[in-house]
Amino acid sequence: MKPIISYNFCFRCVCRSIAATLAALFFSLPLASCYSDEGNYDYHALDVVVIDTTGTGIQPEYAIQRFDTLFLAPNVTFNGAQVLASDDAPLTYQWTIFSAVTGAGTSAVIDTLGHERVLQAPILRTGGNYLVQLVVTNQRDGIRQFFRVAVTVSEAFDGGWMVFYERADQPGTSDLALIFNPWTKNNVTTDRAYTNLYEKTNGAPIPGKPIRCFDIAMSLAANNYVGLCTDQTLVGVTEIAIEQSMAFSNFFNKAPERVAPTWYGHHGNGGVSGQCSEVLINDNKVYTNTYFNSASGDRESRFGIPKFDDGVGELAAWNAELPNQLNYGIIVYDQTNQSFRYAAFEQAQLEYFGPQNTTFAAFDVNHTGMQLLMGDWGVGEQRLQPYDYMLMAKGQERKLAVANFTTSTPEDAAIGVGLYEMTALCPQVAEATTLAASNVGSFVYYGAADKVYLFAYDSGLPATVAWQAPTADETVTCVRIMKYYNTVYAAGMMPSCDELVHIATWNEQQRSGHLYEYRINTASGDLDRTTSYSYAIPGRVKDMAWKYSMK
Repeated sequence: MKPIISYNFCFRCVCRSIAATLAALFFSLPLASCYSDEGNYDYHALDVVVIDTTGTGIQPEYAIQRFDTLFLAPNVTFNGAQVLASDDAPLTYQWTIFSAVTGAGTSAVIDTLGHERVLQAPILRTGGNYLVQLVVTNQRDGIRQFFRVAVTVSEAFDGGWMVFYERADQPGTSDLALIFNPWTKNNVTTDRAYTNLYEKTNGAPIPGKPIRCFDIAMSLAANNYVGLCTDQTLVGVTEIAIEQSMAFSNFFNKAPERVAPTWYGHHGNGGVSGQCSEVLINDNKVYTNTYFNSASGDRESRFGIPKFDDGVGELAAWNAELPNQLNYGIIVYDQTNQSFRYAAFEQAQLEYFGPQNTTFAAFDVNHTGMQLLMGDWGVGEQRLQPYDYMLMAKGQERKLAVANFTTSTPEDAAIGVGLYEMTALCPQVAEATTLAASNVGSFVYYGAADKVYLFAYDSGLPATVAWQAPTADETVTCVRIMKYYNTVYAAGMMPSCDELVHIATWNEQQRSGHLYEYRINTASGDLDRTTSYSYAIPGRVKDMAWKYSMK
């Protein structure tokens, strides 16, 4: 039971207390009214800062492509006087860009574009709707004025010519450029070169020296990814934004412990109803990822276990990319045993081919007696049934080996269809750094020193100089003819198909790269010098390839 609390209340005492308080307040009022403020105050009018766009041509909204430069020059006045120089008024400026959309799944990142009154900066943000804002701050009182414009950024990377290079400013790292002109993309009138795309999008270049760039067209709906392979990793980036979507481990069901890529490629002709494979040679082991082309599907399959080697030695950085996908699952080259090896479709064992009849075969694919230096696919029985062209070495000798892996079967006795002597006919061939084969004419290009040579292999004539660099300090590092393996190639959807050659050079003294584009005569291989494109590349180019586009 709680105790009962009692209070003693005296009404008379309360009344006396209230009366005393009122009396004290009454007598204090005259004293307060006699107080004099002796403070010394310096009052001044507030500064007037105005951001004015009248007559500047500034629009309320902009629609630009990513990496375009945005130029905005608003007028700023301080107490009625126009501010032109930084010391005309105590003002600071900050331009920023941030997403105009908020909520789940949107980016909250705010990027600073500049600290001057006039903005002239490339817009690096990926495609989307943004606000670009200027904040002008008065340093005397901290009062800020704001100005905004809406900016819609579109991606420009749905097609073009990819250039994969080792960074000149960061040796041992790789990056990607995209060439965007009427020769490399349909229905285009602009001429642009976007460089260091990977770092600008993902914050840093790719570790390692470049090996290969490749757009694996698993889908016909432009939602593929581009594979970028270096000697330290393999990454996948989105076609449209070049954002990394796959790290090395994402390519595998179970990633290998050692990351040591030496080759990245494709197997199969890319037909919608056919089976194709993504190919990786890592740590001298062969991985394939079989997939079906589809109208809209994304990449769902992964590399599985490596092929059983069965005594295979060191593998060349190469695979036959366009063989009959039902006859072969993969074809690679064993440098140690100087032989081609294959695995049947959906099989895991690397095998020897059947016995070769050297009476009819130009060479024995099981025992070539040569090293494979580099290769490319080119003209064969038909346009979509090409042969493989390989620069081979036997000591100091150089030969061009041609194999039919497209329509043959592993049991065919004459897979080697050509072997052409190059040592006596091809100047500087021992110094060759790159090879490109035509898919419509009987010729190949090879690059050596500052020259590109044209070799019409079935003519019996010596190779001729097709092109020479503007300066002797430039060395040719990569030559590629515009072509592609996919159905879009057969359908004529690829621009400049078989008619365009890209030549990349490197100047060691200046630590700079360069890219040259020429039209070619598809029958003879001669270059048309009347018109061309050229671009500065900030690195040493290792590989180039067309970036798939349905447009």
